[in-house]
Amino acid sequence: MNTQIHCSLEADGVLLATIDMPGRSMNVFSVELMDALDALMERVESDPAVQSVVLTSGKSTFLAGADLVMVRGYTDSARSLNADQMFELCGRLGRQFVRLEASAKPWVAAVNGIALGGGLELAMACRARLVTDNRHTLLGLPEARWGLLPGAGGTQRLPRLVGFEVGLELLLSARSMNPTEAVERGVFARAVPADQLLDAARAMARSLKGQPFNPEKKFAHLDQTKVPNRSVDTVQALARQFGVSDADFRDYPAFETIIDCVLLGARLPLAEASAIEMRQFLRLMFNPVAGNMVRTLFLNRQRADRELAAPTDLSISHVTLGPLSKEQLPWEQVLAKSRLALHNDVSLPPGSMLLTDSRGVSHSIGLAVLGESGIEPPKISGASASAWLSPASANGRVLEIVSANAPAAQAIAALAPRLGAALPYRSGDGSSVLQRLATAGSESLDALSLEALRLLASGAAPQADVLDVAACAAGLSPAWSGGPLTYLWANRERLVPQFDDGLRAAWPALEPLVRTACA
Repeated sequence: MNTQIHCSLEADGVLLATIDMPGRSMNVFSVELMDALDALMERVESDPAVQSVVLTSGKSTFLAGADLVMVRGYTDSARSLNADQMFELCGRLGRQFVRLEASAKPWVAAVNGIALGGGLELAMACRARLVTDNRHTLLGLPEARWGLLPGAGGTQRLPRLVGFEVGLELLLSARSMNPTEAVERGVFARAVPADQLLDAARAMARSLKGQPFNPEKKFAHLDQTKVPNRSVDTVQALARQFGVSDADFRDYPAFETIIDCVLLGARLPLAEASAIEMRQFLRLMFNPVAGNMVRTLFLNRQRADRELAAPTDLSISHVTLGPLSKEQLPWEQVLAKSRLALHNDVSLPPGSMLLTDSRGVSHSIGLAVLGESGIEPPKISGASASAWLSPASANGRVLEIVSANAPAAQAIAALAPRLGAALPYRSGDGSSVLQRLATAGSESLDALSLEALRLLASGAAPQADVLDVAACAAGLSPAWSGGPLTYLWANRERLVPQFDDGLRAAWPALEPLVRTACA
């Protein structure tokens, strides 16, 4: 019995297919969902009563990327399978979308919430697309953030829908659009109030019945003849044009590979272009940079965000700030953008805030700023904790919780999501773990990784994988490295001989921990 997609055939031949994966807060692409999509396509093609399809979601979001278990399986498989085997494994979704798109019976996507990665690729494969007009709905292809590219047709359909330059900018920046921009760019036909979305999609599906797939009607920019031919110089020039620095182009192969996909597939039919895209995708899957970034910034980051989060019933009701020094002004700036009730009180100790949670408990917090010359928190009598704020990076920021009792730690963790996707990282002793890394990292990446191992050995950093997430999110370790401990593991033959006596003695016990987290 298919429990992933629920179907209802209406009298006019419109099949309403609702993706609603059991036991999940969001729909994500998994092996089970791909199986269900195959079964759905079989029914659509074989049942003469079905004349068109409306595809939507039974959850508040449409579909948000790939299942973590499946992604981890792909990265693990890349260590043992050859390129042809990986092409067969990883290319399944792209082949499904080619089949769906070419169906004689038109599919209409009714996107009722977030559609990221494979979710947006599924919508773009449909003959036509409508989206909710909720301005908070995120629509995008974020794969470049994790060293990858959208491998189910995203690098091919997006430029054909929005144009070469707009498409390349969206792919390289990995930024999301809201519904208004997505309609203006041509990804969606229009944005519709949520309570009218399904009726509008049904009407569109009825209007398309009996019309064969015509790429020229679907894609406003199908003609890609003006797209430049691929050459090394052209790829580098396009990267610079769209804001990719030469250093990032060197360190993050996804940028070059995304541009290659767009240029090499531009003049080909979509089935052939999608096959080229998958071959390029596999270049990244076999590259250690993508493996590092997927593991740390996608898989482990999502797990860390979930495990470090505050209790679901706890929130922050208001924040009261004491006088801040010039160096502490980043706190005032991020709190001003948090949309929390914010007050100033000169009677509070300088450099502190009073954090009041939804349980009515107030916590006195000393404020610190992370960096090479970090701003230490003031000594505040009776303070519940200190909180270290990292600068914003491409991967968010970190709010490190130090010397906190349990209620204060939970309150600071509840504050973290309001501060720009901040990770609430809790240190294992009374000093800032990340500040120690920031100081060591000013010397070299080698020094950073050795200091991270010392922190793990001392217990100040309780988990190797979470420390890597925090170091990357705080901008202390470059994303390509996967974090200081992943970097250490990859370079252990060179770095182990540099260990001091303490690390040398601790390494037999640490080695299996680091291998499990980082190998």
